[in-house]
Amino acid sequence: IFKGSGLEFWALRELTPFDSFKDIDWKATAKTGKYYVKEYLAESYFNLMILYDISNSVSFGRKELLQANIAVSLAYTAIAGNNGCGLILFADDVDMYIPARMGWSHFFQIVTAIAEARPRPCRHTRLNLALRKLMTELPESLTFILSDFLYPVAFEYDFQRTTHGNSRHDIKALQVLEDFELNLPPNSKGLISFRDYETGKEMLIDLGKWASYNHAMAKKHQEIENHLRKIGIDMLTITPR
Repeated sequence: IFKGSGLEFWALRELTPFDSFKDIDWKATAKTGKYYVKEYLAESYFNLMILYDISNSVSFGRKELLQANIAVSLAYTAIAGNNGCGLILFADDVDMYIPARMGWSHFFQIVTAIAEARPRPCRHTRLNLALRKLMTELPESLTFILSDFLYPVAFEYDFQRTTHGNSRHDIKALQVLEDFELNLPPNSKGLISFRDYETGKEMLIDLGKWASYNHAMAKKHQEIENHLRKIGIDMLTITPR
């Protein structure tokens, strides 16, 4: 909830030195003997941007379908609320940019772009390029990054709120992972071969070491979450289960 200039009444509070006298509620003041001002809800229009990872690792398991469902749901919510919505597809570069617009025809343009997007082979996922495009094209936004974040995360930008002002972009990270990218079932046994979708490197995993694997993945997950939080981005991890 954002308080500011608007039409919908929110609450009364006592007058402060920086308030305008035109906002005084004289009825409440007459009843209490104290000066009260009215607060209103600010207009809620905003541009929602979706930064959508199409690097090859997203095609692993059910991640691609889950990520698409989330993106379409976010776009629908924005358009249904008469807000603008835009899309940036990225891998090692920005693959597509759809500016934030309103209306159902624009919603179907976004849905079509997501449906036709194909994971791209690349050795390095460069989220910074997508963020740079966002900052260049829009002065402010509510942005969701959809990615597995299984790559070195280093940012040029800081979205942390400070006492000197607020970031004009509110960024949220939705980490989409398969279940066993977080942990293996206890008492797993056997050997399984994996191939890194981005580098092509193959490795053999001993499932009997599930406890060590789970510990290592939990540590990696926490490091990513902490790194994002330091620059003002909250992260939520979502799996297909």
